[in-house]
Amino acid sequence: MNMMTIKMERKSLRDISWQVTEPEYRKDPALSYSTLARYEREGFNNLDKLFERVESPSLVFGSAVDTLMTGSEEEFNEHFMVAQLENPPSDTLVAITKKLFDRWKDGYTDIRDIPDDAIVSTIQDIPWNNHWLPKTRAKKIKEDCAAYYKLLYLSEGKTILNTYVYQDVLNTVDKLRSADSTRFYFEQDNAFDNSVERLYQLKFKATLNGVEYRCMADLIVVLYDKKLVVPVDLKTSYKPEWDFHKSFLEWRYDIQARLYWKIIRDNMDRDPYFKDFKLADYRFIVANKRTLTPLVWLFEKTQSIGEIVTSNGVILRPPLVIGEELRRYLDNKPAVPNGIELIKPNRIDDWL
Repeated sequence: MNMMTIKMERKSLRDISWQVTEPEYRKDPALSYSTLARYEREGFNNLDKLFERVESPSLVFGSAVDTLMTGSEEEFNEHFMVAQLENPPSDTLVAITKKLFDRWKDGYTDIRDIPDDAIVSTIQDIPWNNHWLPKTRAKKIKEDCAAYYKLLYLSEGKTILNTYVYQDVLNTVDKLRSADSTRFYFEQDNAFDNSVERLYQLKFKATLNGVEYRCMADLIVVLYDKKLVVPVDLKTSYKPEWDFHKSFLEWRYDIQARLYWKIIRDNMDRDPYFKDFKLADYRFIVANKRTLTPLVWLFEKTQSIGEIVTSNGVILRPPLVIGEELRRYLDNKPAVPNGIELIKPNRIDDWL
């Protein structure tokens, strides 16, 4: 009897991804790397703050680079506005201006019209020259932040980049696209060679050990001739690229690598075409805007299951253990952390 070999038609990894918009992705209640990592850094005491939005100049810079590298110029223009500021306010004053704008934009189109006491009470949680008299602080804020406050109206919700920061963004993007170490990852796919496909910002969901997780991968490179899928994450860092191992521990990128790998692998395993593809260990592409020496870092313990102990004794818990613990805390809202007795005495020696 003749046996016919049926060759399966080539698919794109996009076909098995979770195809939702980014706002829909952000609203989804499934746990993400950022939530797990923040919980692991801040613990039980900050459970109520885990989902608060965090903003900083470094995050804004990284987002701008990410958008140009993994998105498009049109997407960049949708999210950012470049403005020439002769005397740009400090990072703290920018934070102050944004807070005042969010609170008073409907009542005052000019920051100089906001009453002094309203300014001081609104920014009481931001430490800035607290030794000055309240009226002096308010006067200085009105002088230094008036132009930026007006820009916030013009930006219509977009993130403002001053021209100096924008130039740093362009320099970083150019280097990532041209450096020998990273050029391959960001090249345009060859229309005459379909053996390589580069996919940006693919989203996936998976339920692992009863807990739902989500991820959005910066870049996935599919090498069809090798039946290999290579997951990549892009990082901008204030540390030189050769010091990435320090950032890796500080921001717990081990959680990201191991969690993303498991989510992507789960989706591949459930697909008849991609189940036979190998999923490589996670790679991190790192760039610093000052040194501009992009490097690729490979995390060879991406697929490890249990705890990882670093050479200096730091214990890195696996993401699924963290996720299961956090899910129970979020669902059950206990009064005290696991292991603490509410009624019986707690043994100090057990916690030292």
